[in-house]
Amino acid sequence: MNMREKILTIAGSLFDTRGIQASGVDTIIVEAGIAKATLYKHFPSKNQLIMAYLRDKSDKFYAWLNTQLASKKAESIEMLIMLCELVEQWITTPEFHGLPFHIASVEFPDPQHPINQYSVVLSAELQAYLSALAERAGAKDPQALGQQLTILFEGAALVERLTPHSGAATRAKHAAVTLIRNAT
Repeated sequence: MNMREKILTIAGSLFDTRGIQASGVDTIIVEAGIAKATLYKHFPSKNQLIMAYLRDKSDKFYAWLNTQLASKKAESIEMLIMLCELVEQWITTPEFHGLPFHIASVEFPDPQHPINQYSVVLSAELQAYLSALAERAGAKDPQALGQQLTILFEGAALVERLTPHSGAATRAKHAAVTLIRNAT
């Protein structure tokens, strides 16, 4: 693991467990065992570190989904149903701490703040990803289905974060499957 990845991994762990705002640069430096100059060499500001963390989390999520979905026929309803099962699985793992871009937007509520703006971009990216899958699967209105799935998945993620083991992820999966069957 190179130094940039090490810093990102340690910062990410702190952000996930303590919160973004509560994990100051000094704490990250101590936990990483590095000099402040090393951190700033790789991430010129904490905002850039946070955005790199958010991007990394999103990229890993999409890579995992794409790997899992690769076994399903790309233009089929089965792929979308598998997606629902995967999202339920992901949300209910012990490692799940909520959607990072949700947490970031709450911790940086000013719509003009770069972290809040980047969170909006990542939310739109999720919806675009789901819409693209819906289109590949032959949905009548892939944009609408993508938005509906986004609402269900983001809502389930929030409820499960606040009330673990509430069944929200399973209920969202069942609702999503119903929507998918009606939309294809």
